[in-house]
Amino acid sequence: MAIRNLILFTFLMCSTIIYGQTTIENDSIVYKTTTIKDYRIEKLDKIYTESYELNGYRIQIFSGNKNQPAKQARMTFAQKYKPINAYKTYQQPFFKVRVGDFRTKLEALKFQKTIIEYYPNCFIVKDKIDFEALAD
Repeated sequence: MAIRNLILFTFLMCSTIIYGQTTIENDSIVYKTTTIKDYRIEKLDKIYTESYELNGYRIQIFSGNKNQPAKQARMTFAQKYKPINAYKTYQQPFFKVRVGDFRTKLEALKFQKTIIEYYPNCFIVKDKIDFEALAD
C-alpha cells in the first residue's frame, strides 16, 4: 500500500513539473509587431476630412445688399453669443449672416427661441455645417 502511494505521489510530481515547464516556455515567447504607415494614407485622410460636408441647419439673422450692415450684424451676434459660430456669406445680390451648426432642426429651433427677442425676423435654413465646430 505504501509503495502504491509512493508511486502515485511520484507520478503526480513528475506530471506537475513537466506541465509547469511547458507553461513557462509558452509564457516566455515574446511577439513583436511593427506597423509601417504609408504617408499616402495620411494624405488621403487629410484630403477626405477637408472635403467632407455635413448637412445640417443654421439660423439666418440678416440678409441685405450692403456689406457693412452684414459685418455689423455678425459682430453684434458674436459678442452676445461667443460659443456659437456666425458666418457671413455673399449670394448675389445679398450678404447673409447665418449662425450655428445644428445637426437637427429641433436643435436649431431651440436656439432660435433664445435669440428671437434680439432677431425677430430670424429663420431656420438648411445649410452645410462645420463638423469641427460640433466636436468642441
